[in-house]
Amino acid sequence: MRPVRAPSTGWLALVLATTTPAQAADSAAAHRAWVDYALHCQGCHLPGGEGMAGKVPAMRGALADFLKVPGGREYLVQVPGVATAKLSDADVARLLNWLVRAMGPDLPAGFHDYQTAEVATLRAHWLRSPGPVRKDLLAAIAALPARR
Repeated sequence: MRPVRAPSTGWLALVLATTTPAQAADSAAAHRAWVDYALHCQGCHLPGGEGMAGKVPAMRGALADFLKVPGGREYLVQVPGVATAKLSDADVARLLNWLVRAMGPDLPAGFHDYQTAEVATLRAHWLRSPGPVRKDLLAAIAALPARR
């Protein structure tokens, strides 16, 4: 029988030596946002954000476009699934900041991250009927100059 050996901590030392505190915090926040997406969003929007045609809107390749038109930033917080999610305002802000980057396309110039206080204010006025608002926003997005 072979003796039991303690696991090597060399790999941990290497990771800690090559990762800045900011990178570690960003990585932890991204992981937490991914877990929140898996638990609270992907049941309807599916793992890749592709949605379900005719039932649940796709996010992949379209989500950040909402940030390019007036009212779009607010809409992303006020849709029922986000506004009523069993997440704290800070968790929703982190999730949205991760989602708009993960689902794309490109963020608009001057984009600033969602903040907890902003999310709290917007969630208090959630959309009971988001369809008409979404329709108007999609028309505004379609009227934007073509992406290069």
